[in-house]
Amino acid sequence: MRVTLKTVLLAAVMLGACSRANVESMNAMNQGVVLATQKQYVEAVQQLERATSIDPQNAEAFYNLAIVHMEMRKFERAKEDLTRAISVVPGNAAYQEKLGTVLIEVKDWNGARKALEKAVELEPSLFKAYYKLGQVLEELDDQQSALQRYTQSIENGPRFLPAYNALGSLYADLGYSDHAVQVAQSALKVAQAGSEEAAKIHNLLGTVYQQQKKYDEAIQQFRAALEIAPGMRDAVFSLGWSYALQGNKEEGKRYLKKFLAIAGDAPAHYQTAARDKLNELSEGF
Repeated sequence: MRVTLKTVLLAAVMLGACSRANVESMNAMNQGVVLATQKQYVEAVQQLERATSIDPQNAEAFYNLAIVHMEMRKFERAKEDLTRAISVVPGNAAYQEKLGTVLIEVKDWNGARKALEKAVELEPSLFKAYYKLGQVLEELDDQQSALQRYTQSIENGPRFLPAYNALGSLYADLGYSDHAVQVAQSALKVAQAGSEEAAKIHNLLGTVYQQQKKYDEAIQQFRAALEIAPGMRDAVFSLGWSYALQGNKEEGKRYLKKFLAIAGDAPAHYQTAARDKLNELSEGF
């Protein structure tokens, strides 16, 4: 093709138009982001939609629009936004991870699995994506794969305590109590003392010890959890239950009564179990 001066000038004009559109789109996107940080979500959506209209190749605008729609609990809209962002930049791991997160919210487990697997394929260090993938795999009744993904989450994010909690809980559910103890003890080594996450790990460790009939150790862990988080209902219930199993009726009754006093919307079967155990402990008094 023979390149003439006219062709060069036309290309320059088109490039300038694209650049102006891109700049206008970025400006609108930035305004939308500022509005979103101020929780002015309706106005933020308007600006971000304007940004995507000006430049349909602005993947970041679609991504930010998805974030706002997630804040507004409009997950189907967020799914559409992220699908558009991915169509522009298929190789962005963050977009895939966020899509997986949205699909978890709408309980599209197979779709979430596909998106999250793509995310870790693109960026193998995304420890939160491995964690979310583990959750999805549990929903899909693929516990062995879930164990693997939780382990990968810990390997890539050794201070990410939710993964320890999930892995330890799943090991306990599957009957691998020794593995569960090891995971929980490893978590306590990296947990910040006195943090809510540390309390959850103490509670998990207590639950495993209770399953192993090591009631003294279980009670110690539940009490450690309650020293950090006195209102942790699971720990209050489990402490009362452990005292009852240990044969300490008075402490068992005290903590089960405390659990019922703060039960609120706790699962009905826990409340029923607490009442039944209280009646059992009160017999003969």
